[in-house]
Amino acid sequence: MKKAVGFDQKLQLHQLDHIAREFSRVENRQQLYDLVDQNLMADIAGAKARLNARTILFKIWVLVDNENVELRDRGLQLFANASREERLLLHWGMKLLAYPFFRDVADQVGRLFQLHGEFSSLQLSRKIFALYGERRRVSVSMGAVLGTFKHLEVISEQKKLYVNAEKIPIHQLEFKLWLIEIMLKATEKSAIELKQIATEPCLFPFNLDITESELRNSRLQVTRQGIDMVMVVLR
Repeated sequence: MKKAVGFDQKLQLHQLDHIAREFSRVENRQQLYDLVDQNLMADIAGAKARLNARTILFKIWVLVDNENVELRDRGLQLFANASREERLLLHWGMKLLAYPFFRDVADQVGRLFQLHGEFSSLQLSRKIFALYGERRRVSVSMGAVLGTFKHLEVISEQKKLYVNAEKIPIHQLEFKLWLIEIMLKATEKSAIELKQIATEPCLFPFNLDITESELRNSRLQVTRQGIDMVMVVLR
């Protein structure tokens, strides 16, 4: 069976900010549909393209799986006073949860950056086609994800090669903990070694340094295996 793709429209930060900000203000979902559609008109002329973008935005922040509602709600609480970089982190985490295709492209991009420091569209296409099959829908969606990366300024294009933008530091502990929990759920990992968190490929835009002491009294559990292996476990 072919793997679902779904992410077929480039998104911009202000579009993501708009739906996250308005979600808690509106009285009903229809009102939110109308507000989002009106906001998208400034960027997207075609009704079909706007519908696609709106569908993606709603899946990211509104129509989340029941098991992720609590994470989404915590994300919205953090969003209220977040900086631009912190808002980007929140949107990134919710996209990882909502769209496995987005997560897989982010993962492969992160791996290519770790190996080569740059990548071409051809290199990425080979990786994604191996996972999803070589079909037009996959090509279109990969272009949409890369376009989103560029709009969010986490990659840039230089001489037909993509390079990593400067990593975004995360200073606030609550944002670090939220993103780690999101990453574990999105990648379907029950645990990860503490020192591997900073190099998790799908989190390539961020500088995510966290210590064992910062994890104490959090929703994540820390266990030790052997002398020097510290594991972070999703409760």
